[in-house]
Amino acid sequence: MLSKHEKRCYVGNEQIWVGTYANLHNLSHWHLDNEIIYIKKGGAHISINGEIRFVGQGQAVFCQSGSLHYISGEKDSLIDIFLFDNILVENITSLYVLADPILKCEYDLNSYFDFIQGELLNRKQFYESKTNAAIIYLTADIFCREQTEHSSKNQGKTLSGYKELLNHIDKNYEFITFKDAADYMGLSETYFSKLFKNLCGMTFSQYMNFVRIEKAIELLSSTNIYSITEIASMCGYSTIRHFNRSFLEITGYSPSSLPTDYQLDYKQFKTTDSFNPTLDESKLITQRV
Repeated sequence: MLSKHEKRCYVGNEQIWVGTYANLHNLSHWHLDNEIIYIKKGGAHISINGEIRFVGQGQAVFCQSGSLHYISGEKDSLIDIFLFDNILVENITSLYVLADPILKCEYDLNSYFDFIQGELLNRKQFYESKTNAAIIYLTADIFCREQTEHSSKNQGKTLSGYKELLNHIDKNYEFITFKDAADYMGLSETYFSKLFKNLCGMTFSQYMNFVRIEKAIELLSSTNIYSITEIASMCGYSTIRHFNRSFLEITGYSPSSLPTDYQLDYKQFKTTDSFNPTLDESKLITQRV
């Protein structure tokens, strides 16, 4: 599936990661970590739980654990990312959410970034405690100064339903329809269409084409038992013409000319627990080493 859970693996005993990206673009995803997104230069369109906002230079966003989100940075933009385990601050985030994820107050995030990055890089005695303390203080300061609300069970139910739908699609991709998906979530087709695009970053039809072509590639690569027509039918295409057109658009090849070693772009389509949502045009220019 394309919208996917990202499982962050920290390098050492620390529970924090920081890095700066140029031209950051990623796919719709979620993780159990909290994330602070700081626009150092330029701007970015950021979607959090279906709401797309433009965030400009000097602004920051607090994306709470479990939120569905994606980032589309402007050309030549620079974006600092703070990613940290929710365990550090769950006494705060389990009770409250920010009324607006875009931060209204100033927090000198450049200084926090430089301090945390320096500690992670040098790894001197007690660096884990010092970085943990810094991010706990920053989070507490944010939740004290910004407007907060008590956690909403209704929003959590919607997001949970969306994640369950993606798993349902992954298992039933060959026959599920737009109406089936809307019914699965208990939503009207009009509302579901808008919600799905905002959460996923693409239309339901585009998403289904990617999933079905991914499955077709797996069948073409792993077995010679089925004909191309049979594979098209098994992947949910009612006509071979539609299958061939979709296959060519996504892979650049016809089904019959697909190279034996062909793989869909790793970062855009990988479907394992180590999923990395960041696309190739993004450039990580500084990180802990």
